[in-house]
Amino acid sequence: MKRALLRDRILVAVCSAIVAAIVIAISVTFSSSAKLAVDTIELPVATASNDRWAVQFLGDTMLGDGAQPYLDANGYEWPLSGVRSLIDGDVVVANAEAPISLQTLPANPGKPYSYNSDPRAAAALRAAGVDVLGLGNNHSMDMGLAGLVDTVGFAAANDLAAFGAGENLAQAERPLMLRSTMGTVGVVALGENYGKTSKAAIDTPGTVVLSPRTVQRGFDLAKAGGADWVVAYVHWGDNYTETTTQQRYWAQMFVDAGYDLVVGTGPHISAPIEFIDGVPVAFSIGNFVFGAPGRFKSFGREGIGLSLSVELSRAAPAQLAVRCFLTDNLKTGFLPQPCNEEQTQAIMPTINTGLIVNGNTARISCGRFKSVSDVE
Repeated sequence: MKRALLRDRILVAVCSAIVAAIVIAISVTFSSSAKLAVDTIELPVATASNDRWAVQFLGDTMLGDGAQPYLDANGYEWPLSGVRSLIDGDVVVANAEAPISLQTLPANPGKPYSYNSDPRAAAALRAAGVDVLGLGNNHSMDMGLAGLVDTVGFAAANDLAAFGAGENLAQAERPLMLRSTMGTVGVVALGENYGKTSKAAIDTPGTVVLSPRTVQRGFDLAKAGGADWVVAYVHWGDNYTETTTQQRYWAQMFVDAGYDLVVGTGPHISAPIEFIDGVPVAFSIGNFVFGAPGRFKSFGREGIGLSLSVELSRAAPAQLAVRCFLTDNLKTGFLPQPCNEEQTQAIMPTINTGLIVNGNTARISCGRFKSVSDVE
């Protein structure tokens, strides 16, 4: 009896060990496969010149709507001519708040504002120096799936990458990977829930909606894709309105998830850059070149947009570089202009009191982006 009991115990132990080994093997295999299977949006490897490399983020961008008569008369590069000198990043990302498509029938006729841009907009943005279109916003699905497909197609035809929306969730959640000899920056596009016609799902086109799961998953996907640093490019907030409680909630969640920078778009006005547990959060960088007339006056707001660049260097700590421009079309005649030095001096302390102004650019150290020697 004792011998039989001992035999049974030995068999149980052996079987348990075999099962454990199988589970571990499956886990390792699955983990490796999952890592290899991460799908990303890739830009060609950019070699950093002069030991410096900068990724530049621009706000809400749309060539159309109220600006259309000016575009027809002067061409699609015209509204970009005033601020073109500000577009100087090694990689430049702009939030494209309109499909670039020949479609003209809105997917949701009841939506108050539906936008669309002529395909010539893609060529104009590329000629001005834009490299990437962010589609994770409330207008990328204005012309439905056909408009989204057109946008990605016209972007590719003009050597522009596009990320943040897709024909399904798997496509929409792909992080943008910006690789250089200075390291790799992963950019994750997320936004608020703009309704069922905009929300991506397993078999539904759209954008990735903010949730605790998608915030963490975006970070994890970027890291699995090889990112040394991860940036959230997030569309949130209320039009022409101060930073909301909801934005602050999500900002803390991005910080807790491990992101190194949060760049916000959506409210059409600029908002302060705050450091939360050492992570810079630009709650809104406002408009870039946005063709709607705007409602700044009715909300008692100034039309100020920001350019935000992450400057990486082998010789010095990383910095955030901020520039501003005037974006109230009713004042600029649909031709945005850079802030002059006097305007820059006045505006930058309202963005962050630690910004040091030199000419039309203000900078502040960014410890989250450690030197390249720390990531090699």
